[in-house]
Amino acid sequence: MRKIPTILLISFLLYGCNKKEEPKEETPISYDDYGAFLGRVIDDYDGFIKYKYVAVELDEYADTTISRLTKRGVNFLAYLNVGSLENYRDYYDDYESFTFKDYDNWPNERWMNVTNSSWQDFMVKLAADFKDRGAFGVYLDNVDVYSIAKEDNMDYVAYGKALKTIISRISEAGVKVMVNGGAEYFDDMNDQADNVFDSIWAYHQEEVFSLIDDYEENTFVTQEEEDKAYYQEIASMMKSKGKEVFFLEYTTDNTLKETIKTFCKEKQYHYYIADDIELK
Repeated sequence: MRKIPTILLISFLLYGCNKKEEPKEETPISYDDYGAFLGRVIDDYDGFIKYKYVAVELDEYADTTISRLTKRGVNFLAYLNVGSLENYRDYYDDYESFTFKDYDNWPNERWMNVTNSSWQDFMVKLAADFKDRGAFGVYLDNVDVYSIAKEDNMDYVAYGKALKTIISRISEAGVKVMVNGGAEYFDDMNDQADNVFDSIWAYHQEEVFSLIDDYEENTFVTQEEEDKAYYQEIASMMKSKGKEVFFLEYTTDNTLKETIKTFCKEKQYHYYIADDIELK
């Protein structure tokens, strides 16, 4: 073994003991890393590259685009409508008989009986297909069907169990589940100490601070204080359970935008502020 001269060894040890480590710069956490583009029907590579999460209709995007963006750190959340059925879906005729009520403000859509086992199987299959195409998870929409069933004096308990089955099965298939809405459902499940939360990755809520005033005119107002407080309460509950929280707001009011940004950054919630209901 080659020996190190004593004087060099002493110098090296003294230098090593006295050297101060340079402080590491921490990368700031950004919560405006989410984009909801459910109405966009063209590939958008450059437009998505700045986001960590994007919610899209996955069938509108080429596999090559999904693959390229995934490699750049973009996580696709594929839209999956669990609680209602749109008449433009190619599977509409197969499941239309299981719907039970028109969807207010969306004339091409009807609420779905989620207790139907074939619908449940189909939702799980679609989620698995999305995963195979490179999706990080699903944006599970219209969980509020539970509240619709409750309002209409239907067997809402059965609807709650059906939603849990679908959510659990999708999660077991290795697909991240981001639930959109369903505040009352999750409030009830929390009161019952239900374990449905174990299968959920994230909670997504629309119109916490803002409110769509006119769907045809694409105009917005501020949310009612009572509803805002309730949505914030559910979001806080979800955060306490270790879930990621996402807000989707609709407004062109710059003052309200700043309020949303400040609140979400403080709470460590992801957010996206849209200026049109079509989310293009």
